[in-house]
Amino acid sequence: MNVTIGDRVAGRADVLVGRAAELALFDRILSGELDRNVLLVHGAGGIGKTQLLRAWADAAHDAGRPTRWIDARSIEPKPAAIAAALADVRAGTVVLLDGFERIAAGARELRDDVVPRLPGDAVVVIAGRDRPDAGWFAGGWARVSFALELAALDQAAAVELLGAHGVPAEPAREIGRWAAGSPLALVLAAGAWHRHGRITPEPRLVATLVRLTAAVRWGTTRFDALAACAIARRTTLELLADTLDRRADAESAFGWLAGLPFVDQVGDAVTLHDAVREPMREHLLGGRPARERELRRRIADHLYRLGTLGDRSVLTDLAHLVRKPVLRWTYCWDGSARYHADRIRPGDTEVLGTALTARGYPEWWATSEPYHRLAPRNVVVARDDTGTPVGYAVWLTPGSAPRSVLAGDAFGRDCLDFAARVCASEDVVIWRDSIDLSDDEGAALAMLNIAVALRADVANPRHAIVPLFQHNERLHEFCLAVGGTVVPELDRTVDGRPLCAYWIDYGPGGLRAHQLDQVYRELGLPPALSVGQVRAALESFAVAAELAEHPLAVGIGVEQRAESVRSTLRSGISAAFGTSQREEELRAVLWQRYVEPGATSAATARGLSMSKATYFRRLTEGVRRLTEHLAHATR
Repeated sequence: MNVTIGDRVAGRADVLVGRAAELALFDRILSGELDRNVLLVHGAGGIGKTQLLRAWADAAHDAGRPTRWIDARSIEPKPAAIAAALADVRAGTVVLLDGFERIAAGARELRDDVVPRLPGDAVVVIAGRDRPDAGWFAGGWARVSFALELAALDQAAAVELLGAHGVPAEPAREIGRWAAGSPLALVLAAGAWHRHGRITPEPRLVATLVRLTAAVRWGTTRFDALAACAIARRTTLELLADTLDRRADAESAFGWLAGLPFVDQVGDAVTLHDAVREPMREHLLGGRPARERELRRRIADHLYRLGTLGDRSVLTDLAHLVRKPVLRWTYCWDGSARYHADRIRPGDTEVLGTALTARGYPEWWATSEPYHRLAPRNVVVARDDTGTPVGYAVWLTPGSAPRSVLAGDAFGRDCLDFAARVCASEDVVIWRDSIDLSDDEGAALAMLNIAVALRADVANPRHAIVPLFQHNERLHEFCLAVGGTVVPELDRTVDGRPLCAYWIDYGPGGLRAHQLDQVYRELGLPPALSVGQVRAALESFAVAAELAEHPLAVGIGVEQRAESVRSTLRSGISAAFGTSQREEELRAVLWQRYVEPGATSAATARGLSMSKATYFRRLTEGVRRLTEHLAHATR
């Protein structure tokens, strides 16, 4: 196939090849000739599922059909999120759900509760790596479902695809003989051929292709952008702007990333294809640990700032940056392809009670069961990919504890009493139960933990109380790793087994700051200085007793320690900003509001001839910039 410059400018060089049969099949479905309207596509990573779905979306558009595109990476793996993504689907709509393996644990709810509500003339395409489970072909589903396995390209199609990417016939035939028909591998090979003029097979095919295709120069913006994409779970333009060096063109780098053949775009973010993330990370950063640490720190700082603005989902993104397994597994959704968090459904209580009792915990279940019946809001259920409950969590907070249930739960009451006496804060989450019945290395437990952290009515808990039976060694390791201490007064013997409870104080910045500090510790850096801590120091500038307790304080005695903080703040405000008018305004806002005695916000705004809105914007930005400066200066 001859490709012109005009074709490449118009994007027609990305034409789908080798999929004529699949395109014809979809045309039959659109026309109603084939009496099936739920199409289940499966195939290995990099085999071209996303590109095929895009071609089908174009065909639907050409046929005058509305489309709804859903990337599973952009939604949480829980039924409510899946249902919301498919809300308000109009008659005749073609729904294309890509990357289903990431939310495969929700297959049963999708099949039983969501898809049946769609209009009868809608076409639903679900694409994932794994073969669809038998439920899609049982009962009435056999009349509407059709499975399609996407196979590797044959030699002729492989040569055609390489030709579409500008590789001449002879090298195209050579590449096609060993590239195993993987469209991803072929596209990467085309890029490598253009760069080097040759490519030969090696044992780690994808790793080799990534190395050759992504031969970006060390120290460049593109190198850092690609490295950041390999480190972060999701990369947004805002994350890139905060991660790249100050003079870098983040918007251009983001556009370049989005155009790479092994990078997928998910909503407002880009992410590396699963098959190339680790090889890419190893190649780019394996020999440059210092750069990896710096980029990971900047990404962590960016995510932390998002969290301070109310984005609770950063708990998952921060957990992705933690490398220590004992910490990572407890707050990440790596098991989302197998399990998902859900509310209680009819029949769950019986299944969970039977399973827990069979394992020898009838006494514990007797005190847990009332929460399932009377306080379902405080219960999260983990399900496997068949929809079967495989675990549950019960959470309590001082503001949401169900008093009617607690009347019969002495242990729950004792946990709340301890929190009231010792924690001196309402920002407490009690993991009253966290039960994993899956026998799967804690994947379901991690799903439950992050679900509680996201759903509890305390957005950023300062304290956690975690009960566990003594034989749960892995959870013991986690509690000790995060600085937890056993509370002797909460010790029990239940079902003939010792039960204890850990009290975890995450510190003044709460769980979110604790996660950030964990990343910093792994990077060999002192705990991060938060915006909240710097703001607290500024607001306490004249209060020696409070400054003496601040993390920035050094020296002996209240006055000496307080003055050390004031000196750090003064020098920081002087050095953190440049000489432009805006920079001078940021410096002046902080100095006049906090350092000069008796200054109020209103007086400072008037003195600087600023509107209140401009003043508060400058104040917020100034505190953030000062925090960044002090974080570097005190490291």
